[in-house]
Amino acid sequence: MASLPLVLITLLIHLISHQVRANDPLFFVTTALVNFDARVVQGWSGGGGERWTITNDSNYPFAGREFGAADRWTLKGTQTFGSGYPYGNVDNSTIAGRPFPYGLWPLYWGNNMMGSDEYGPALDGIRPGGQLVTIPLKTEDGTFNITEGEMYHIIGDRDSATFMMISLVTSCHVTPAWPSKFDPTSPNSTVKLENVVQYYRASSFALASPGYNNTFAQGNTNTESTESTPITDNMLYSEFHKCLDDVILNALPIMNWPPAPSNTLGDTMGIVFGILGLPILVGIGWVTIVICTLISGYRQNSRNRKMYARKNREAQLAARKESLKYEQFP
Repeated sequence: MASLPLVLITLLIHLISHQVRANDPLFFVTTALVNFDARVVQGWSGGGGERWTITNDSNYPFAGREFGAADRWTLKGTQTFGSGYPYGNVDNSTIAGRPFPYGLWPLYWGNNMMGSDEYGPALDGIRPGGQLVTIPLKTEDGTFNITEGEMYHIIGDRDSATFMMISLVTSCHVTPAWPSKFDPTSPNSTVKLENVVQYYRASSFALASPGYNNTFAQGNTNTESTESTPITDNMLYSEFHKCLDDVILNALPIMNWPPAPSNTLGDTMGIVFGILGLPILVGIGWVTIVICTLISGYRQNSRNRKMYARKNREAQLAARKESLKYEQFP
């Protein structure tokens, strides 16, 4: 019976650790349905490692392209869409056909802007991190001296944007807000191509401000262009803007190193125990219960034998007394 609490404690630890991992800032990018190859995209990750190639599996739309290997030091692009690629810049007039250095797809702006239609809403169902969303970034607690009209939005996949909102609330005192679907082709869209202040992560994530108007954005045909309308002074010297940029650069989720192969005895035993550890503990618990039951039964049988012997002795003595009475009274 003493082993039962150990089994229960093990179950509790398993449940608690699973809950903690569920809240980690990471998600998986699956690139194959045959063997379920996947890589982890994680907040605060350093990135790096070797490049992978997407296999030709079940007609995946981007089979044959390289992805991963980019690190956090190359995360920042410019104000030009298509900037921020650390490798794969073959044709500077388009982002079509390019690799995914950080594991995520570039933004979609509609009207096949710089070839971005191939990453459009028709593929939202398999976009890593979920469909494109936007979240407004406001602060009202007085930590920063916000100038009139200074407001920002982040644009990116749902999981990255949601995680960044959590980080920005913590670090930059941003007022919490939920994401809304980003549709750049809608006339009611609050964020447009010319509002982007900064691109990150191979143009898969952006910081924008409705108060900024980059007149070069719509007509640009070169992803390497450095031509853009200067950012206004109230944003350029804003501590709030600086905080947002710094946190995005440090925390934005990017793809981790590929997992190391597990070929050592220690790794193998760890995996085996990780899979079978709980059944083993349960088995030990049951074996202990059986042993305790056998010992208890043996002790009970011993007590029963002693009780039977005592009663038998008492019966013999009583019978002897009766025979003695017969001799005393002939």
